[in-house]
Amino acid sequence: QKTEPATAAETENADEAGDSLLDMILDSGITGVAFMGILGLFSVVAGTVAVERAVNMRREQLMPIACVEELEKVAHGSAPRYSALADSCDNTPAPLAVIVQSGLARQGQPFAEVEKSMEDAASREMADLRARIRPLNTVGSIAPLVGLLGTVVGMIIAFHTASQSGLGKAELLAKGIYMALLTTAGGLSVAIPSLLLGSFFSGRVERYFRDMDKLLIPLVPHLVKRTQPAQEPPQPPKSTPTSTNPLMSNAIRAS
Repeated sequence: QKTEPATAAETENADEAGDSLLDMILDSGITGVAFMGILGLFSVVAGTVAVERAVNMRREQLMPIACVEELEKVAHGSAPRYSALADSCDNTPAPLAVIVQSGLARQGQPFAEVEKSMEDAASREMADLRARIRPLNTVGSIAPLVGLLGTVVGMIIAFHTASQSGLGKAELLAKGIYMALLTTAGGLSVAIPSLLLGSFFSGRVERYFRDMDKLLIPLVPHLVKRTQPAQEPPQPPKSTPTSTNPLMSNAIRAS
């Protein structure tokens, strides 16, 4: 006879200990479910953006292999093969290809025009990539505020309950505090990974554009030299960028 009550109590304790996250959210009441639903939506948005960027922001998609190979030949001292370079950059929206095409479109123009055209293209491409990452930073900024709002609402509910029912009903008071802590934890759980992923992808964008910079700088003088008469030895332009003045430094700083 003594065994049955003990078994029932153990079963009840086991059920309470085995509450899932969903059970905890449902136990927080309608208000808690609403706040956690908003945070859940934020997490879906952040996860979708992170997966999409991981798939579509790989090195070979931003810097086509064929285009990189042609630029590496120029960097190692070979004369650029303009037709091969143009073919390797055709029909692709990759940032490196777009920047090269902008330079080839100004081929034979003064150095300042070639450089300006490529810098503008680099700025546009970098701005576009950063815009696709911005939802991660937005979620990372808003999610803690939603969690904080849930905390405030939960505490209001808790103290309102205490004022109406007295401190004798501890379970009613605890429910509001429970919701407050749950939404705080939910907001931080969504915000922290979102901010980390946003920082990671932003760093990847900057790293790839610096790699593009190293490939593109040797190409610019070749595009300009073709404007000089054939009988004169080619002279490098006075404002040829150096490692201390990279072609896309303005684009990177502006970002």
